[in-house]
Amino acid sequence: MGEDVETLRTELAETQARLKEAQGELARLVRLAEADLQRRRPGEQSSVVAASVRRPAAKDVAARIARLVELYREASVASPNGAPVVGEDTMLRWLETSGLFDRDFYLKCNGDVASAGADPTQHYFNHGYAEARPPSAL
Repeated sequence: MGEDVETLRTELAETQARLKEAQGELARLVRLAEADLQRRRPGEQSSVVAASVRRPAAKDVAARIARLVELYREASVASPNGAPVVGEDTMLRWLETSGLFDRDFYLKCNGDVASAGADPTQHYFNHGYAEARPPSAL
């Protein structure tokens, strides 16, 4: 039994180390994106995201966004006070300006979201990514 406990402790330490690394990477991306949001003109696409994405298939785009949302949620849960590294409103602005999410497309493809009068970005961030709903026609 002592061996099992030690194995679990080792796994926990490794998981915490990976999570800390993910939090650091998320914080770095947060700083880049916030700086980008302050520099860009209204209606202009975020250069941080645009520069890193070279027209991948829609499935790849959805997977990337989903991974970002999952990292955001994991980092929030793991933080000492349960607070996210960055506010949800900032995450939603990134999604809106990334060029990876298309509000009109999302509403057109998801009649339930449109008929409920839900904000498409908020819905995707909270539910759509986990339900594998496509974020755009990329």
